Amino acid sequence: MIKVSNIERFATHDGPGIRTTIFLKGCPLHCPWCANPETWTLDTILMHDEKKCVRCHCCQKVCEKMAIDFDPDFKINRNLCDGCQKCMDVCIPEAISFSGKEMTIDEILEEISKDDAYYKNSNGGITLSGGEPLFQFEEVFKLIQILKEKGYHIAIETTGMYNLNVLKKVEPYIDLFLHDIKHLNKEKLESITGASKEIIFNNLDYLSKTCKEKVIIRTPVIPGFNEEIVKDIILYAKEKGFKEVNLLPYHSLGKNKWHNLKKDYVYENEKMMDKSHLSSYTELGKELNICVKIGG
Repeated sequence: MIKVSNIERFATHDGPGIRTTIFLKGCPLHCPWCANPETWTLDTILMHDEKKCVRCHCCQKVCEKMAIDFDPDFKINRNLCDGCQKCMDVCIPEAISFSGKEMTIDEILEEISKDDAYYKNSNGGITLSGGEPLFQFEEVFKLIQILKEKGYHIAIETTGMYNLNVLKKVEPYIDLFLHDIKHLNKEKLESITGASKEIIFNNLDYLSKTCKEKVIIRTPVIPGFNEEIVKDIILYAKEKGFKEVNLLPYHSLGKNKWHNLKKDYVYENEKMMDKSHLSSYTELGKELNICVKIGG
């Protein structure tokens, strides 16, 4: 079984053509700007939308574990919640939802096969995202092998935070790596995101030597975190022989998810970054003979 957060059909980003993106549960990182914080844990996790809640207390009344309380606002004790979803079933305004469900490989294949004609006609395919798609390596690797047998173009949006042996196993089956570089500084990368520079850059070094032509470097440009080292990341990509860098301007589209998880969002008052703020880097790319795109 594979723990899936969401399956998005008709995606036109994260790889060529029309795609289906499978968002998988589980991630070793905890980036404070993350747009999908519900994917950090493998658990099926309750989300509560305060804006929809009418405080009827039906969820509290039906919760046998007494995990829900109003004091005076909605509170969830995640240590008590067993994910039975009875609260969601009785929530008429749909203020409660759950992220994460177990799916068999056959169930996933049935879902993505609905759009086979679109993949074929647009040279599209399947993108595995997350979380970190390889966090559930054993089962996801089986899925990847079957997808390749069926002829799908496979892209993976990855943090690179896994053992090199995992990468060596999966690399022959992947057509496109959308590989994060969040920072070049070891201490800052670890303290803010929980990532290991040694692990990630060891994997990038391997990819640069074996299949650099199928790697796109992606950098979320975050105010106060890595905005000042974007040029250095581009220079690193150039040095390693990668041909393309995508700069992803900071956005707050995941803010409501943080609210619904009852988590504090560090960038609560940060404005979304306009693409024009990064436009000078496309010119730098031309000078360096490396493709730099804003967005991806």
